[in-house]
Amino acid sequence: MLTIMIHAKVYESKISEFLDLINLLVEKTSKKGCIAYTFNQNMDKLTEFVLYEQWESQEALDVHITELFDILGPARPGEPIPAQLMDMYEEVKPVFYNVVGQS
Repeated sequence: MLTIMIHAKVYESKISEFLDLINLLVEKTSKKGCIAYTFNQNMDKLTEFVLYEQWESQEALDVHITELFDILGPARPGEPIPAQLMDMYEEVKPVFYNVVGQS
């Protein structure tokens, strides 16, 4: 199992567009092999978001990432996700975790 938490600060001018994009991604991407795919917005700092994702395997995550490119277009060289999404971020930090305990 693979867990990812993406901490992102979205440009204030892009929040509405980002929220629309979240709805699109939740609706249009495959959930096969997906345990959790949850966007969270900081209640006090509305430009700050955390995406919590949990996948059964790297292969399931790879399918999801391929779908991101199909929906949003290509990434710039050296970037892991589509440019359309990266352009909304003032700051972004993905952190990958292995599950070591669960109930």
